[in-house]
Amino acid sequence: MTSTRHLTDLPLLHPCEPGYDDELAGFQTGFTQRPELIVPARTAADVTAAVRHAAARNLPVAVQATGHGLPGSAEGGVLITTRRMDRVTIDPETRTARVQAGVRWGQVVEAAAPHGLAPRMGAPPTH
Repeated sequence: MTSTRHLTDLPLLHPCEPGYDDELAGFQTGFTQRPELIVPARTAADVTAAVRHAAARNLPVAVQATGHGLPGSAEGGVLITTRRMDRVTIDPETRTARVQAGVRWGQVVEAAAPHGLAPRMGAPPTH
């Protein structure tokens, strides 16, 4: 399925605009960057549109999920934030979870518990 979503269809954040610094903030406070554009993605089609936009302009791309890991440098380029992509689906028959890019581990724990499942984790569930 080909995405027909265009970057102009999305809410975009540029430096000095309200919400830019809040969207950029993450867990890693020792790592700073100033991308030219932040794309607050809600769907895979949003991510595709952002990557296509950057590729057409030869801009660097980085992705930040919940802000816990280092996204790589998007200095002067495009930062795609995926914290709004937070859907969790549990299949109790196969004992598997499908998680979108912005899910926090606590969401997985909470969704798995009613099925008697307890996912392994190496960090607090809020990360």
